[in-house]
Amino acid sequence: MNRGTLLTLLAVALLAPAAMAKDLNPPPWDPGLPNQTSQYWEATASSGTLFVVANPFENPYCDPSNPMSAAPWMTATNAHIVQTTGPDGNEDWTWHIGADGQNGGTVSIWIPNNPEPELYKLVFWQMTSDKSPTPAGNPPTTNPPGTVLAPPYTPVKHSGDWYTYNGLLQIVPNPRGEWITFELAYCTHIEEIVIKTICIPEPATLGVLACGALALRRRRR
Repeated sequence: MNRGTLLTLLAVALLAPAAMAKDLNPPPWDPGLPNQTSQYWEATASSGTLFVVANPFENPYCDPSNPMSAAPWMTATNAHIVQTTGPDGNEDWTWHIGADGQNGGTVSIWIPNNPEPELYKLVFWQMTSDKSPTPAGNPPTTNPPGTVLAPPYTPVKHSGDWYTYNGLLQIVPNPRGEWITFELAYCTHIEEIVIKTICIPEPATLGVLACGALALRRRRR
């Protein structure tokens, strides 16, 4: 994606109405830990052939409203925006995989991280789609390469063939940022994507955090 396309995506994100993605499950880690990010994307007619960053957006390592920042962005192959019956049974804009009428495609997302070296990175994703985002047993991959962990939650059923799927990935060591890529079957419709991440600090740092939390608890008593 060139600079002009990225700036267009960022401008569209600012103009798009605020939306709450289907964030149905919390990430499988302590919400009080530092170095976390949350990113939401939704399909919308106003974005043409691009997803837009939806609200809430919480990534301290970039700013989607600043065109000069390394904002998380998305690329896709063999995909376009269409209107179809969505997960709530109403007409909705969705990202359709299979623009050529016969093949599947991919969706790739870049997430910047805490630039400090850490022990490892966890990536928790949720996708609301009418086909599994892991067809034929092919889970999403990351670059740099990571390990697929067991999905922490059972997929949530919506109307028709729609589900909110989820999964968990681990990258060792923690990178400055990573791509996560979904290989999707032909004629998959996607309504929303949620990705949450955390950089897990070194054990010594975790010990300092634990001592700090204990001292704070004693003060409150």
